[in-house]
Amino acid sequence: MIRAGVAAFLSVFLLLFEGFIVIKLKGYTGIYFGDIQLLVSVLAMNFFFAFSILTHIKIWIENKGIEETEAGMK
Repeated sequence: MIRAGVAAFLSVFLLLFEGFIVIKLKGYTGIYFGDIQLLVSVLAMNFFFAFSILTHIKIWIENKGIEETEAGMK
């Protein structure tokens, strides 16, 4: 549940960060998404991107802990 909350926060942060990059590179004053569907699709893409990265980090930490306990038992 914490992963989902953090991923939701990161998806909004990524949306703002990506928008800032586009504004700076193209010299725009703002970004207009057109309609709510485009905004939701970008947020969903960012959410699943962040959630997958957090899942891989969680699995890596769990495997690292298992390897350390196995090394300690030998």
